[in-house]
Amino acid sequence: MSLFTDLEEIPNETGVYLIKDKDEKIIYVGKAKNLRNRVKQHFQTTEYQKEAKLQELAHRVDWIITRNEPEALILEKKLVRQLMPKLNSMLKDDKSHLLIRITLEEEYPQLLIVRETDPRNKKSVYFGPFPNNTMLRQTAKLVLRLFPICNCGKNIERVAKKGSSVRCMRERLGRCLSPYKNNITTSEYNKTVRKVVSFLKGDVADLLDSLEVEMWEASEQSNFEIAGNLRDLTQAVRTILNVQEDIHSVRKNVDVITYVEEEGNIAFTKLEVRNHRVQNIGNFLYLKEEAKLSTLGEVLAFIYGTETTKYGLLLVENFKTRFQVNLKITIYTPRYKTDHELVKIAERNARNEMFRYMRELQYLHDSASILEEMQEILQLQNVPKIIHGYDISTLKGQHSVGSCVVFEDGNPNKKLYRRFRIRKEYTDPDDYAMMREVMTRRYTSDVLKSDPSPDLIIVDGGKGQLNIALEVLKKLNLDIPAISIAKKNEEIFVEWLDTPIIFEQSSLILRLIQYIRDEAHRFAISYHKTLRRKTVRDTIFETIKGIGKAKVQILLHECKTIEDIAAAKVEDIQKLLSVNEEIATKVVEVAKKNRNKSHL
Repeated sequence: MSLFTDLEEIPNETGVYLIKDKDEKIIYVGKAKNLRNRVKQHFQTTEYQKEAKLQELAHRVDWIITRNEPEALILEKKLVRQLMPKLNSMLKDDKSHLLIRITLEEEYPQLLIVRETDPRNKKSVYFGPFPNNTMLRQTAKLVLRLFPICNCGKNIERVAKKGSSVRCMRERLGRCLSPYKNNITTSEYNKTVRKVVSFLKGDVADLLDSLEVEMWEASEQSNFEIAGNLRDLTQAVRTILNVQEDIHSVRKNVDVITYVEEEGNIAFTKLEVRNHRVQNIGNFLYLKEEAKLSTLGEVLAFIYGTETTKYGLLLVENFKTRFQVNLKITIYTPRYKTDHELVKIAERNARNEMFRYMRELQYLHDSASILEEMQEILQLQNVPKIIHGYDISTLKGQHSVGSCVVFEDGNPNKKLYRRFRIRKEYTDPDDYAMMREVMTRRYTSDVLKSDPSPDLIIVDGGKGQLNIALEVLKKLNLDIPAISIAKKNEEIFVEWLDTPIIFEQSSLILRLIQYIRDEAHRFAISYHKTLRRKTVRDTIFETIKGIGKAKVQILLHECKTIEDIAAAKVEDIQKLLSVNEEIATKVVEVAKKNRNKSHL
């Protein structure tokens, strides 16, 4: 399988995606409302080093489908903490997503915003997580506007003290009952609390209707600021409906297990519900070459291993028919609306897992036929099992680089990728001269002689670039066929035809050639940007009197980034570079001035 095949097969569904390197190690976990669109964004040309690193390491993409964004958010958080992918720097700080908490264990419950559930107070009710923290805060603001419930936190203890003069702003505005000050009974106060809980659980239909009426009335009267505020409140209410109606299971703790069987292979999905929320989704593939599964005990042993399930199982009837129930364990059948939704999403993941496996089998079969078809259409002597792809990246002839990517059996072999810094700086860019230099150095280098020889060379460009490649190969007495691909109309130029070959856009051959071209372009441009950043970074410090190239190298060896230098102490820079305080101060000031510039 290849990365470009994964990108074409990712569904337009909500869920979590896992990007893996060549060793099948997960390097990044993310969530998306639309998996296909979000993952493809990672592989567009970018100025960001993190994205460039991800593109360099990425080899495969897996995905898990969820019912909605909040479930994807929960699963993403769990997987990041469990797997600690090295490129998930934004989520490695262990911060949790915000929740709304109603403190039912208190005499007068409050509405608070928290990051974690508190196991010491089991009576508290939590709502969330929400798609983003802004939406959560809007929702909390709406609740506090509609219901006079306390939100003082620990300050309520000061308010509760007899004779205390502490008053919160919401009480002064008449938006808080302030039960300790106004002698409100617990029963009276709890009526408001019950309304809040009911509201957050989604009982908001009447409120939604009235808010929309007010919004249109304000709009018709040209009160656009009021209408905008009402629109935001309406959106917050709709979020409550979407989040709370879908995310809560009737059953507090249960494992949903579904399966899909095809040609003797079985794909299982286990969906874990904990505290009424989907906490994890896992897929398990059982191949027909293994011993047959016939009982529930054998299935659970395959899924759970040496562990045992602590909770009951939610199984559909055909599961119990297919696998004999031979264990004393609590088994539920779908009864409620949420039960059927959970089963449905689990089945979709099982089908997705089976689809991926069958697709891999098909790809192994198709990849050989694609290369054989390519041999026939391009009139090659050998099947192009090894293909080299070339590209040049430059900016007005400066910081010019070339790349050579290597594909084996239709898949990238990143160990054999090579990049070249063009030795000559040109006043005007000369792509032909640069391509000539890169290809000549690639095939005359003593260091690279042990690399396997290609069966085909693909050059990014039109007829002119192809002629340069053929010229180099002829000069070096290399009998290697070459073609080029022009971006404008995706035309394929070959040596023996005056007119280009035009493939259908759905052609797998064209897709493979495009993938090689795009990969060569990505690899070249990432190196080009690295050189630009390094050159500009070196230059800004060399403008300081008393700082030369040697000191710049020392500085950048110890402090890897502009941000590190900007955050350093003047005395540390002074000691590192053996300069006076004035020069060290200028170094830090220059770093602070330039740290937010994208080209650095």
